[in-house]
Amino acid sequence: MSVPTLDCDLGNSRIKWRFGRHSGVGAFDDRQCFRQIGVGRVRIASVLSADRTHHFARRCEQAWPGVEIDYPSVHALDNGLTPAYRNAEKLGIDRWLGIAAVYRPGEACCVVSAGTALTIDFVLRTGEHLGGYIAPGIELGRKALGDSTDRVRSAPKSLFEAQLGPGRDTQTCVEHALRLGHVGLIKEALYRYESRHGSLGIIHLTGGNAPWLSGLLERPTRLHDNLVLDGLSIVLP
Repeated sequence: MSVPTLDCDLGNSRIKWRFGRHSGVGAFDDRQCFRQIGVGRVRIASVLSADRTHHFARRCEQAWPGVEIDYPSVHALDNGLTPAYRNAEKLGIDRWLGIAAVYRPGEACCVVSAGTALTIDFVLRTGEHLGGYIAPGIELGRKALGDSTDRVRSAPKSLFEAQLGPGRDTQTCVEHALRLGHVGLIKEALYRYESRHGSLGIIHLTGGNAPWLSGLLERPTRLHDNLVLDGLSIVLP
C-alpha cells in the first residue's frame, strides 16, 4: 500500500509542490502545502542551502508528526540512465530529476530548464548523460547589467513580446539581447550535439521562461510544468 506522498521542489525563487490532485506554487514561506491532510511521506528536492532545506523539513515534521522525509540523490538508475559527473553528488538534483523524468531507454533526449538559471542537458540513447551547460537566466542577466552599469537599465517586471531583432531603445535592446543569447546558446548546443551524435527529436522545456522559448527554437518542443516533481517518483520511488 502506497504512502500518501507530498512532493516538493525547493527552487531558488519559489517552491512547487504536489500532493495527489492538489498542487501549488508559492514563496518559500508558502503555507498552502502545509494545509494538506493525511501526508505520510515527503519527498524533497532542494537546490537551497542545507539550513533552509532543514528548516522546511522541520516545518513538515511539525505539520505531520511522524512523517517520513526523503531526499533524492544523483545515482545510476535501473533504466540505464547514468550521470556524467565524476562526482555525481555535485550534479544539481533539479537537473538530474528533469533528465530522469523524460528519458526513455533507446531514445536520446535534451532537457532545457529556463528559470533562475538556463540549463541544457543531453542524454544519449544508451542513457549516458553527456553533461550540459549552465548560464544566467533572464532575471539574472537584467540584474547583472543594472548592477554593473550606470545607464543600462531594464525594468525587472517588464514583459515584452519574444522578439530577437535589434531593440529601438535601451530597454528593448536589453530584453532582445537576453532572449537572443538564450536562443542562440540553445541552438548552438543542439547543433554541436547533433553534428556528433545524430538527430534529436522533441526538445523538452521547463521553467518560467520556457513558454516564450518554445516558439523561437524552430523545432518541435514539449512544455512541462515541473520536471523536478515528475522525476521524484522515478529517482525516489
